[in-house]
Amino acid sequence: MNKRDDVLNAALRLFNEHGYHAVGVDWIRDEAQVSKMTLYKYFPNKDNLVEEVLKLRHSQFKDSLESEVFRHSEPLERLNAFINWHVAWFFSQDFHGCMFIKATGEFHGVDNFLKVSQAHKDWVASLLTDLLSDAGVDHPGSLSQLFVITIDGMIVNASIFHSLERIESAWNQLCKAASLPSLPLKAPSKSFVM
Repeated sequence: MNKRDDVLNAALRLFNEHGYHAVGVDWIRDEAQVSKMTLYKYFPNKDNLVEEVLKLRHSQFKDSLESEVFRHSEPLERLNAFINWHVAWFFSQDFHGCMFIKATGEFHGVDNFLKVSQAHKDWVASLLTDLLSDAGVDHPGSLSQLFVITIDGMIVNASIFHSLERIESAWNQLCKAASLPSLPLKAPSKSFVM
């Protein structure tokens, strides 16, 4: 790993755990074990660093989720893997809410952060549209939006209540809305790594 990656990975972990405003560049520099000059060589300002961290988070999220979903061949198994990946994430030690929702909440009016966050959520919706279409669901595009919005709500709910029962209840209602059979949730494991 190079110094740029060291800075990005340290910033990702700190921003995820503590939020964006609470973490200063000195903390990131110390965590990455680089000089301030090295940090600014790769990231001229904190906004640039946050944007690159969001892009890295999207890449990690996408790779991890696709790896889990596409291990399965049957459409319903893929859809079930999609939600169970999220459940595993919600109850993992790495879970501190959605970094994209946090970024748009902490930085009002920063178009770069908003664009990266929108692209991430659009990618999730597109994946869901494909999964729902493959499962033979009517109106997969509009239903994928319902799924994404509900999953965003699950993210907030998991942060507050840490309740599998609440998530399962919402998931069962989504399955009904899509005329899908009830797809079971797996008990979460702390060993999840994105």
